[in-house]
Amino acid sequence: MKNLVIIIGTILLGTILFDMMVGDGTESLKNAAATAMRYHISQYAVQGMS
Repeated sequence: MKNLVIIIGTILLGTILFDMMVGDGTESLKNAAATAMRYHISQYAVQGMS
C-alpha cells in the first residue's frame, strides 16, 4: 500500500511539473499534442463510419 501511495504521488508530481513547464500557450507542447490527438480521433471516427 505504501508503494502505491509513492507511485501515485510521483505521477502527480510529474504531471504538475510537466504542466508547469509546458503551460497553456497556443504554441505549447500541450496544445500541439491536444490538436494532434483531436485530429487523429476525428480521422478514426471518419474511418469507422466508412
